[in-house]
Amino acid sequence: MKNGSHKHDLTHINNVINTVETVLEELNYNNKIIEEAKISALLHDIGCIKGKEGHAERSYEMARQYFEENNINTGNNEMILEAIKLHSGKEDTDNFIAKTLVFADKLDIKADRLRDSWKNTDVIKEFQYIEDVIVNITKDTLSVNVIANKKINKASFESYYFIAKTFKAIENFAKELTLKPEILFNNETWVIS
Repeated sequence: MKNGSHKHDLTHINNVINTVETVLEELNYNNKIIEEAKISALLHDIGCIKGKEGHAERSYEMARQYFEENNINTGNNEMILEAIKLHSGKEDTDNFIAKTLVFADKLDIKADRLRDSWKNTDVIKEFQYIEDVIVNITKDTLSVNVIANKKINKASFESYYFIAKTFKAIENFAKELTLKPEILFNNETWVIS
C-alpha cells in the first residue's frame, strides 16, 4: 500500500511477527501455536496491496486461496485464516491467535512504520520519535513500555486517534490473559488525560 501515513510493508510485518513470537514465548505456548500465529502475522496485511479499506477480508481471501492452491494444511488453517480476517479488531472472538495478532498489530507504532512524506505533518509526525515498544509479561502484569526520543511532543502524540486504539488493545489483551495492564512511556506510568 503506497498511500496513508503508516507503512504496511515487510518492516511492519516483521515487527508484528516478532511481537507475536515474543508474547507467545513468554506465555509458554508450544512451537506449533507460535508458528501458526506467525503465519497469521505474515499474511495479515497482504490485502493492502489493493488499499487499506476492507483489507482484512481481502487478506483472508488471498491467504485462503494461497493455502488451497498450494495444499497447505497446518492442522489449524481455519484458526489462522480467521485471525487474519479479524485482525482489524472489530469483532469479538475466542480465537487466541486472532487476539494476539490484534495486540501485536496495534503495538507497531514505531518510527520505522511512518512514511517519510508524513514526517512534517501535524500529530502524525510524532511517530517518528518512537524508538521501541517493549512488552514484558510477569505472573500478574502485562507491561508495555513505549520508548520515545525526547524530541516528541507527547500531548500531540496522545491526541492521535490510533493511540486510544493502542491503549484499548493493550487493555483487552491483558483482560484476556487475566493480567493487570501496565502502560508506560519512557519507563513512567502513562495515562492519557
